[in-house]
Amino acid sequence: MSNMKTATIREVQHHLAEVLSCVARGEEVAVLRRGKMVAKLVPPDPRPPAAPDFLARARAVWGKAPAGSSLSDTVSASRGER
Repeated sequence: MSNMKTATIREVQHHLAEVLSCVARGEEVAVLRRGKMVAKLVPPDPRPPAAPDFLARARAVWGKAPAGSSLSDTVSASRGER
């Protein structure tokens, strides 16, 4: 935490734009209340979250080819009525 910037809750309230500018530049900011860290502002992860692999998940549950019907029919049947 030595190279992390710190700010009190009051400083964050009064200088939010400045604090967010630091975060936007890639810095982490620890938010302190009475000298103890209560939050940490970090820049967002530049990579988009990976899309879930629904086909692999379905195959893990029901196998490569469920007996008797298509995979989409099996999924629909397992969901029941909505």
